[in-house]
Amino acid sequence: MRVVAALLLVLLTAATNVAGWWWFNRPTPVALTFNEPFPSVSFAPFRRGQSPLSKDYPPPAQVEEDLKSLVGVAKGVRTYTAREGLEIVPELARKFGLEVTHSAWLGREEDINQAEVEALIKTANENPDVVKRVIVGNEVLLRKDLKPQELIAHLRKVRSSVKQPVSYADVWAFYLSNPEVADEVDFLTIHILPYWEDEPVAIEDAAQHIVKIYRTIQARFPGKPILIGEAGWPTRGRNRGPAAVNMENAATFVRTLAEVSKTNGFDYNVVEAFDQPWKAKLEGTVGAFWGVVDESRKVKFGMSGPVEANPHWQTQALAAALIGAGAIAWALVGRRRYAWGRLLTLMVLAQGLATCGMWQGLDAWWISYSLGQDIQAVIRIFIHSMLLLLVFKVAAENLKQEAHPEPSRWAERLTLIYGLCAWGVTLLLLFDGRYRDIPNLEFLAPCVGVAVWGLMRLWALKLPWPKAFAIGHLFAGGTPNQFGAAKLMTIFLLASALLGPLSEAVALYRGDDFHAMHPGAMEKLMLMAKITVANGEMLVWSVMLVVMAVPYFAEWRMNRVKGEKNNNRINIPYGETD
Repeated sequence: MRVVAALLLVLLTAATNVAGWWWFNRPTPVALTFNEPFPSVSFAPFRRGQSPLSKDYPPPAQVEEDLKSLVGVAKGVRTYTAREGLEIVPELARKFGLEVTHSAWLGREEDINQAEVEALIKTANENPDVVKRVIVGNEVLLRKDLKPQELIAHLRKVRSSVKQPVSYADVWAFYLSNPEVADEVDFLTIHILPYWEDEPVAIEDAAQHIVKIYRTIQARFPGKPILIGEAGWPTRGRNRGPAAVNMENAATFVRTLAEVSKTNGFDYNVVEAFDQPWKAKLEGTVGAFWGVVDESRKVKFGMSGPVEANPHWQTQALAAALIGAGAIAWALVGRRRYAWGRLLTLMVLAQGLATCGMWQGLDAWWISYSLGQDIQAVIRIFIHSMLLLLVFKVAAENLKQEAHPEPSRWAERLTLIYGLCAWGVTLLLLFDGRYRDIPNLEFLAPCVGVAVWGLMRLWALKLPWPKAFAIGHLFAGGTPNQFGAAKLMTIFLLASALLGPLSEAVALYRGDDFHAMHPGAMEKLMLMAKITVANGEMLVWSVMLVVMAVPYFAEWRMNRVKGEKNNNRINIPYGETD
C-alpha cells in the first residue's frame, strides 16, 4: 500500500512539473498581422561552425539553398560583402527572381578594401538587371575603422564606376554627425535598431521610434531617398534597459516594422534572414539571434497568429520529469524510510532541481556556437549537474528517518566558487557589459537549488532560519562547521546586487548620443536613474544575488552569536570577582 501511495505522489509531482513547463511555454498572442513579403532581408548564409573570422565561408550549394528558401519571404536581399563566396549571389538571385542590394565590406586593411570595391564594381556592372543598388561600407564610422574622408574616397570611386545608386550604411546618428558623407551618396542607408540604441527603446515604443528617426533624417537631408538598411529584434540574449529580448517581442517588432513602413511609404530591409552563430564571439549571445529563421533553417515565427517561443518544450519537460522521478527512485533504494511529509518534500525538490538542470543545460547549449564553445558548454553542464546532484544527495540523507548524514564539503566548495563567479560576472557587467549576457540561467543551481533546500530544511526539519540556511550546515548535516569567509561573501554578493542595475546606468552614460541629446546634468541623472530599474532581467539577477548571499549571511550571523557566547563565558568569572 505504501508503495502504491509513493508511486502516486511521484506521478503527481512529475505531472505538476510538466504543467509548469506548459504554463511558461504557452503560445503568446501577437495582435499584429502582416502577410506580405519583405522588400529585402539581410543575407549572410553562415551556419554553425562557419565564420568570416575564421575564413570558413559557405560553399556555393549552401548559398543557393539558403537563397532559394527566401523566395516568397522577401523580394530581395542585402549582402555585406562582394567576395567570400557571395560573388554568385546576383546570378542565383536572377534564377530565383530576387533583387540584390550588393555591398563592399570595408575595414582597416586597405588591400582588402580595394579588393572588395573592385569586386563590387565588377559584379554590379555584370548584373545590372539584378543588382539594383550598391552599398559601400557597413558601420565603418561606428567601428572607427576609417575616417570620413577615407570612406568618401571609396564612395567616389564606386559612384564613378557603376550606374546603380550608391550608398553607405550606418546607424542613423552617424549621418547626423558626418553630414559630408551624405553629400557623397545617392541614397541614405540608415540602421534603426531600438534594442541597440544608446537609450534602448521598449517594444511598445518601437513604431513611434522608427517614424521619429526616419523623419529626423528626412528633415536633415531633404530630397535624399532613404533606405532603412537594418531593422530587427533579437530572439535570445540579454535585455538592455526596457528592451526585452524574447520571441514575442521579435515577432511584434518585425510585424510592426512592416506595417509602419507600408503605411508611411518607407523602404526597409529586415536584419536578418538567418541566425548567425559566429556573431556571438563579437556581441555575446544576442548577436547570434537576429534572424527570422534559426540556424537549423526553421522559421521562428510567422507574420500572423500567436508565437511559440520553445516548440520543443514537451520533450524537455518530459525529460526533466523523468530525471526527477529517477532521483526519487534512487533515494528509495535500500529501503530508506521517510515520513510522508518529508518524502513529499524530497519529491518536490527532485522535480525542481531536475527542471533547473534542464534549463541550465539548454541555455549552455543554445549559446554555444563552435567546437570550443561546445566543450565549454559540456564542462558547465557537468558542474551544474554535480552541484544539483550533491544538493539532492544531501537532502535525501538529511530527510530520511534516523538520519546520520555525512557532510558534503564538495557542495559547499562549489557553492563558494559560484558565489565568487557571480561577483566577478557582475563586475564585468558593470565595466564592460554591453555585449555580456546576464547569467540568470547559469546560476540557477546555486541560487534556486540551494535556496529551495534551505526552505525545505526550515519547513521539514523545523530548524531555526539561520541554521536552516547557513552555508556551514546546509551540506554538513549536524556537523558543526566554521565558515570563515561568510562575512566577506555576504558583503561581496550584496554589493553585486546593487552594482548589477547600476551597470545599466553606466552603459547609458558611455553613449555618445546620450550626451549629445541630453546636455543637462539633471536630465542625465534622471534618465540614468530610470534605466537602472528598467531592465527586468537585471533586477532578477540582483534578486538572485541577494538569495545567494542568504546562506553566507546566516553563517556570519551564527558565527557572531557563537563568538558572543564564547566571550560571555570567558567574561563571567571576571565580572563575579569585580
